[in-house]
Amino acid sequence: MAAGATAGTWMLVLSLWGTVVGGQNITARMGEPLVLNCKGAPKKPPQQLEWKLNTGRTEAWKVLSPQGSPWDSVARVLPNGSLLLPAVGIQDEGTFRCRATNRHGKETKSNYRVRVYQIPGKPEIIDPASELMAGIPNKVGTCVSEGGYPAGTLSWHLDGKPLIPDGKGVSVKEEIRRHPETGLFTLQSELMVTPARGGTAHPTFSCSFSPGIPRRRALNTAPIQPSVWEPVPLEEVRLVVEPEGGAVVPGGTVTLTCEAPAQPPPQIHWVKDGMPLPLPPSPILLLPEVEPQDQGTYSCVATHPSHGSQESRSVSISIIETGEDGPTTGDVGGSGLGTLALVLGILGGLGIATLLIGIIIWRRRRLRGEERKAPENQEEEEERTELNQSEEPEAAESGTGGP
Repeated sequence: MAAGATAGTWMLVLSLWGTVVGGQNITARMGEPLVLNCKGAPKKPPQQLEWKLNTGRTEAWKVLSPQGSPWDSVARVLPNGSLLLPAVGIQDEGTFRCRATNRHGKETKSNYRVRVYQIPGKPEIIDPASELMAGIPNKVGTCVSEGGYPAGTLSWHLDGKPLIPDGKGVSVKEEIRRHPETGLFTLQSELMVTPARGGTAHPTFSCSFSPGIPRRRALNTAPIQPSVWEPVPLEEVRLVVEPEGGAVVPGGTVTLTCEAPAQPPPQIHWVKDGMPLPLPPSPILLLPEVEPQDQGTYSCVATHPSHGSQESRSVSISIIETGEDGPTTGDVGGSGLGTLALVLGILGGLGIATLLIGIIIWRRRRLRGEERKAPENQEEEEERTELNQSEEPEAAESGTGGP
């Protein structure tokens, strides 16, 4: 039984021979076995040697010898005097020392400084930008690397050349987090660039992770190629109101549309009576079921990232109130509506006055006509009476002269 165990141990040693190292600085991959050779130790028992360990698992030096029992599953001394760590971890980083005395009494010491590493998965760019605007800062994307140890570094490249942050045209915001249980690191690097006007229309960006241990090659992300647009100047900002004039009956709807053509589209904010309205940016302002408190003077402000802000002309919103004398507008309706109402009132008054004067003149003329017609009728009546009187005697005479 003991012979079988010894044979199995030696088979393990032979299989790990490729990882047996004799240098002073050792790097080992997490989770894999590590064998440290004790120089000067006899190849066969009995051996006079001891190992001392000062790592993250110990508060002081831990002593191991061939005659002692294995240190749990952390480490044990092999029959040839080497030290085996079956699965090295972050807590095994530290110093390992072996002191051996051969059969001739010669003493040999071995010192090792052990570091562990873990290669993370391939980094990737999350939230990549599809378009960039020349002349203004743009977020290209966020490069993420997860599950590495030690932390390592992330770096950006433009068209295959390293991008050096300068705080002006190129800036990088980095963040490092460590998992509380595994101890592995997650790196994030957010890239902001300001493309030059007239530059490359389709630049190529990529990100790479460099391990924090020497002689380990970098890991690269897949490249991205956003398009670069030249900004279009902000033209005059126009404010269109529907219904035209801004006058609406109580409970009606008013729609304000801010027209500000530019590339990229600017952000539109609204102002009422000189005070900004606490509304999210939108090119359209809808006022449903207008009430008296909605009356006032409105304007819109277009803010472009590269051309600043520009305000439109203002328009007045008023309520048309209906009364016994017909529709009237609210006091806040604008000078144009007040002037129109005044003109209409004057014209109406003039029309009524003209009508009254015409009636008076007509009645006077009618009275004069009746006065002139009265004498003429009297003379005709007298003539008719005289004729009737002359006809009566003649009739009498003709009656008496018969046989």
